[in-house]
Amino acid sequence: MKNNRIDWKFIIKFLAALAVFVFALVKLGIFFFEYYQGEQEYQKLKKSVLSVLIEGEINVDFEALQVKNTDTIGWIYFENLDISYPIVQGEDNEYYLSHTFQKEENKCGSIFMEAQNAADFSDNNTFIYGHNMKDKTMFAKLNQFQQEETYQNNPDFLIYTPDKILRYQIFSCYPAELNWDSFTYQFENQEKYASWQKTVIERSLYEIKWKPSANQKTVTLMTCTPMGENYRFLVHAGLVEEKVLLK
Repeated sequence: MKNNRIDWKFIIKFLAALAVFVFALVKLGIFFFEYYQGEQEYQKLKKSVLSVLIEGEINVDFEALQVKNTDTIGWIYFENLDISYPIVQGEDNEYYLSHTFQKEENKCGSIFMEAQNAADFSDNNTFIYGHNMKDKTMFAKLNQFQQEETYQNNPDFLIYTPDKILRYQIFSCYPAELNWDSFTYQFENQEKYASWQKTVIERSLYEIKWKPSANQKTVTLMTCTPMGENYRFLVHAGLVEEKVLLK
């Protein structure tokens, strides 16, 4: 005779495995939908406040941006790399890790300035933070500077403020441990700053011929790196041009 008994152990195990699979699938769907929502917000924002000018420059409508978010302090723009986002500055470095430019809660977060830096980029070293997103948005493409070819195609970038256009020349790119002095943004004096410049230049993954002078201000772009939680990928760049905008 055939054994018609139901194998309840097998069914329970199967249903448990199916429940785990469905849960993971739903969670993954929510994860990527959140990415999609975040990027769509930024794409719509770009269409509403940006216009392209000649020679790779853009025009930014800061009045419209500041109506949407009074924390707006600038816009970062790479001509040949898909990095073009508003820069905000919060009261701390936590809020914009999980909130978009329009203050919607989202894992994409924002591109934001170190809370302790001067909002007008007047510090010797200004930090700009952004997530290393799996869909290659936000600051994910900074990790491409591990290859010298990326630097050769993108040696500089622009930061727009309400009254100026600032051009920065890249001089060092590398992954850094969180306990390194690479993350310094306040210096006792210009001698300490010049020493810091020399140190971070020596840490670059490849030699970059252009070197900043001791009086040139730095912007450091930072994102996570696949090397691990205790590392960040840094791109240091020196201010080489400052264009005052006519009101």
